[in-house]
Amino acid sequence: MSRDHQSEARRARPGRGIAGPGEEGPAGYRVMQVLNNNAVLARDGNGRAVVLQGRGLGYRSRQSRWVAAGDPAIEAVYVAEPAAVPAPDWLPGVVARLVQRAEAALGEPVDPHIVPALVDHLAFALHRVRQGLPLENPFLDEIEVLFPEELLLARQLLADVAAAGGPALPPAEAGFVALHLRAARAGVPVKQPARDTALVHELVEWVRRRLEVPLRPGNLDHARLVAHLRYLVDAVAQGGGTPNPLLPRIREEFPQAMALAEEMGAEIARRLGKPVPEDDLGYVALHLAKLMLEGRPPEGTAPSGRE
Repeated sequence: MSRDHQSEARRARPGRGIAGPGEEGPAGYRVMQVLNNNAVLARDGNGRAVVLQGRGLGYRSRQSRWVAAGDPAIEAVYVAEPAAVPAPDWLPGVVARLVQRAEAALGEPVDPHIVPALVDHLAFALHRVRQGLPLENPFLDEIEVLFPEELLLARQLLADVAAAGGPALPPAEAGFVALHLRAARAGVPVKQPARDTALVHELVEWVRRRLEVPLRPGNLDHARLVAHLRYLVDAVAQGGGTPNPLLPRIREEFPQAMALAEEMGAEIARRLGKPVPEDDLGYVALHLAKLMLEGRPPEGTAPSGRE
């Protein structure tokens, strides 16, 4: 995945300077927007958009729009990595509203580090669109199945960007925003859901080629396979698994599907650096066997190409 889709916010220690209310300079932060009771979007003395996190900071900032750099309530300052493309002044506020909307819609906290990371990412995307360069997302079909809530919120963000005066971003961009949101919900770097989604996409394409089945996006078989593979990848990454009392019978009745599942397991293990439980491969084999049976034409007929 390219650099613009991997930008991360870095965590910095708060400064030690003391500043009084109303002062503006490197010794403090001017609050632009309250994200929640414990986080605010602010600008530092250099004009950079940052997120301040600390217990009660957001609640307190509803009365005072200034936070001194030496304020003991500051637990973390999130700053975007230096960007090659400057962000429009209105963009941090648009992204901050996404955080508020997401927390209200999902009923759970969203890691505030998403704001500077996503501002950096979107600034680059806006620059590419203005230059007439394409924005492509080969994983959009999988993202739509795996992260529907995040994708809906991401599409609303794209509408907000256009309403604020930015160029229209293509639908593919909503997929990348959804990955940022998923990472913020889980409290992990965006590269983790991006890596896992890319792996699921590659496995789906592998199944499509090996079994010669359509697996069209929006088709129930496609959605089931994507969801099943996502569960498998998550289980391997977390070191878990599900006991499968049917494994001996699966091996006996569906040897070809089991062999294909073991090939997939070997690739997953290579990519994640962890073994894939054989029991879980048995469940994958059942799904592959179903696809193989449904894709086989009745005896005496030619393949119809139907799903």
